[in-house]
Amino acid sequence: MAESAEETLVLARSVMDAAQREMWSKARQRVPAVRFGALAGTLGVLATAATYRFNVLLLERKLPPEAAAFVAAAAYAGGAGCAAVVAARRWRGLPAPLPTETARQVAEILADSTD
Repeated sequence: MAESAEETLVLARSVMDAAQREMWSKARQRVPAVRFGALAGTLGVLATAATYRFNVLLLERKLPPEAAAFVAAAAYAGGAGCAAVVAARRWRGLPAPLPTETARQVAEILADSTD
C-alpha cells in the first residue's frame, strides 16, 4: 500500500511539473502581444504629451482652433487604434495559458489504466 501511495505521489508531482512547464511556455508566447499593447499605450501618451500643442499650433495657421484640436486628436486616436488592433490580433492568435496538453495526456493515461 505504501508503494502505491509513493507511485501516486511521484505521478502527481510529474503531472504538476508538466502543467507548470506548459503554462509558462504559453505565457511566454503572449509576451510579444503584451509588449505591443504596452508600446501602443506608451507611444500614445508620449506622442500626445510631446507634440499635441505643437501640432495644434501648426494646424491653427490654416484652421480655427477648435478644428485644429479636433484634427490633432483624431490623428492620435487613429494611431493608438491601429496599435491596439495589432496587439489584439496577436493576443487572439495564441493558445490559452492553461495546461491543456498536460490535461489531455493525463486523461489518456487514466483511460488506458482503467481499460
